[in-house]
Amino acid sequence: MATITANDTLIGATGHTVDRASPPTHETENHGLPRFFFAAAAALILSAIQGVVQRLPGISDWLRDADYGGHMVTNLAHTHITIVGAGTISLTGLLYYVLPKVARRPLFSTSLTNLSFWATLIGVFGFYLSMLSIGLYEGAMVHAGWPYEAARDWMGAWHKAPMAITGAIMGIGYWTFVTNIYVTVSRASAARRNGEVDAPNNSEFLLAKFFAMGATGLLIGTVQGVYQVLPWMLDWLHKTGEAGHMIDPMAHAHMNLVGGVSVSIMGLLYYFVPRMTGRPVFSQKLATFSFTCIVAGVFGFYLSAVTLGAIEGNMVLEGLTDVEAKEAMGVWHPMLMATTAAVMGVGFWSFIANLLLTVRGQQTTDAPADRNLVRFLIFAVLALLLGTIQGVLQILDVSEEWLEDAMPSSYLVTPLSHAQLNMVGFAILSLATLSVYLLPRLLGKPIEVPRRGTQALTVIAIGVASTYAVFIGVGLAESIAIHSGATAAEARQVVGGYWGRYILFIAAQALLGIGYLLYFRHIARTIGGAMIRAYFRDFRARIANARRQSVRVHPRALPETRGGAQRKALSTFAFEAVGGALGFMGMGWIYSGRPFIGIMLLGSWGGGFWTFVYVVLAVAGGAGLLPFLLIPYFALPFISGLLAYRSYLLHARAHLSQSLA
Repeated sequence: MATITANDTLIGATGHTVDRASPPTHETENHGLPRFFFAAAAALILSAIQGVVQRLPGISDWLRDADYGGHMVTNLAHTHITIVGAGTISLTGLLYYVLPKVARRPLFSTSLTNLSFWATLIGVFGFYLSMLSIGLYEGAMVHAGWPYEAARDWMGAWHKAPMAITGAIMGIGYWTFVTNIYVTVSRASAARRNGEVDAPNNSEFLLAKFFAMGATGLLIGTVQGVYQVLPWMLDWLHKTGEAGHMIDPMAHAHMNLVGGVSVSIMGLLYYFVPRMTGRPVFSQKLATFSFTCIVAGVFGFYLSAVTLGAIEGNMVLEGLTDVEAKEAMGVWHPMLMATTAAVMGVGFWSFIANLLLTVRGQQTTDAPADRNLVRFLIFAVLALLLGTIQGVLQILDVSEEWLEDAMPSSYLVTPLSHAQLNMVGFAILSLATLSVYLLPRLLGKPIEVPRRGTQALTVIAIGVASTYAVFIGVGLAESIAIHSGATAAEARQVVGGYWGRYILFIAAQALLGIGYLLYFRHIARTIGGAMIRAYFRDFRARIANARRQSVRVHPRALPETRGGAQRKALSTFAFEAVGGALGFMGMGWIYSGRPFIGIMLLGSWGGGFWTFVYVVLAVAGGAGLLPFLLIPYFALPFISGLLAYRSYLLHARAHLSQSLA
C-alpha cells in the first residue's frame, strides 16, 4: 500500500512524498482539533458515571421495572453519550486531520468545521439529557401505576419535541461534517481525473473512499434518526414491536455504528498503523477487497433489515404476531440477514488479517517513540474479530430463537455483550488510542511514551474484557436457567445470588469508568489548562471571524461590471425568496458564492423550521395555528433574500472599486 522510509515520510505509488511528522502549529492549520478530543473525553465522564450508577442495587431494579422509560435511560441514553458523544466527536476530529493528507487537498471549509463541532456537541449532549430526563419521568409514571403507553401519550409532544429539536441540531452537525468530507474528496477525485501532479495516489485515494463511505453511513443514519422521531414514525415503531425493532435500533444503529463509525475507523487504522510501526500496510489488494466487501455487506444488511422490518411491521399492524410475520416471509428473512452479515463479516475479517499481518514481527527503527500504543489497536481489532463472529452466530435462526425464548436475560448476550465488543472494545478503544497518539503531534509537543495515556488505555482494555465477560457469562447462565424452567426473577439468582450479581456488574462498569476518567485526565493535561482557557476566552472573536468569512463572496462569483453586479444581486434575491417559498431557503446564497451560509440555511430550513412547526402544532393548539405559520414561512425567505442581495452588492462594489483603482 505504501512504503515507510527512514526520513519518516509516506511514499505512495506515484513516488510523491508526504511528511508524516511535521505537525500543524497554529489554530488555522489544525482547525482547533484538540477541542474535539477534549469534548469526547468529557462525554466519557458522563458515560462512566451513568454506567456505574445504573447498576447500583435499587436503581437497577427501578430502571428494569420502568418499562421503556428505563430502556431509554440504561441503553439509549447511555449508548448515545458513549458512542455518539465520545466516539463520533473524536472520529470527526481524526478525519479532519487525516483527510487533507490523503486527499492532498485542504478541508473545504474551516467555517463548516467549526459549525459541525458546535452543532454536534450541542445536539449530542441535548439529545442525551432529553432521553435521560424523559426516560426517568415516564419511568416514574410507570412505577406510579400508569401503563407505559398511557404515560407516553400523556406526555404528548413533550415526549417527542425535545428529542426532535436536539436531533435536528445534531443532524446539522453531521450534515455539515458530511459536506466537508464530500467536497474535499470530490476535489481529490477531480484532481485524479484531470491527471494533476499532486493528485492522491491509489492507496491514498482508497483511504479517502473509506472516509467518504463512513460519512455516507453517518448521513443515512442521521436522516433516518431525524425521521423516526417524528410522531407518526414513533407510533409505528412502538406498535410493531420486534418487527419495528429491525428498523430501530437494528438498522439505525447498524448504519451509524458500522457503516459510519467502524468503516471510518478502518480507514484511520490503515493510515495510522504504518506510521506507528514503521511498516507499510501488508497488502493493497486485501485493503481494496475489505473495502468492497464492507460496502456490499453494510448496505445489504441495512436494506434487508429496513425492508423486512417494514413488511413484517405492516403484517403486525394487520393482526399477526411478530413471530407469525417472520414465518410468513419464509426463507427470505434468514437468507437475506445471514448472507449480508456474512459478506460484511468477510470484509471485517480481511481487514483484521491485513492489519495483523502489518504489525507482525519487529518494528523498524524509524518507528516513533510511542509506537507501543499499537498494541491497544491490536486488542481493539481482536475485539472486533470476536464481536463479528458472535454477530454472525447469534443471527442464525437456531441461535436467534434460543435467545428470544430466554428473554430478558438473553438481552445481556445480545445486544449488550455484542455491543461491548464492537462499540467499546473496537470503536472507543481505537479512537482513544489514536487520539492519544495524535494529540501531541497536533500541539507540536515532544513525542514520547505517554505514560498516563498508556495507563488509561490499559484500564479501559481491562474494563472492556471484564464487562464483556460479565455480560456474556451472566447472560448465558441466566438464559440456560430460563430454558430449564426458571422464571426471570429466579434466573437472576443463579450467578452469585442477588448481591453477587450486582457486585459483578458494578465492579466491571467501575473498572471501565476509571479508565474513562484516567483518559480524560490525560487529554486535559496534554492540551493544558492555558490552551483550554485561551480557547474559550477568544471564543467571541472566533464567532465574529466565522461570521465575516461566511458572508464573503467567492472570487469566482464576483462580477466584472456594475451592471453585472446588479443583475447578479437581483437574481440572488429571486433564488432565495422563491427557493425558500418552495422549501429550499439558502439557494440564493449558494448561487451568489456563499456556499457555507447557503448550506446552513438549507439544512436549518429543512430540519429546524419544520421541527419548530411540529412543536407549535403539537404543543400549542393544533392545526388552527397553521395559517399563522404561513407568515414566517414566506417572510423568512424574503428577509434572507434581501440580506443576500444587500451583502452581495456591498462585496461586489468593493471588489469593483479595487479593480478600477
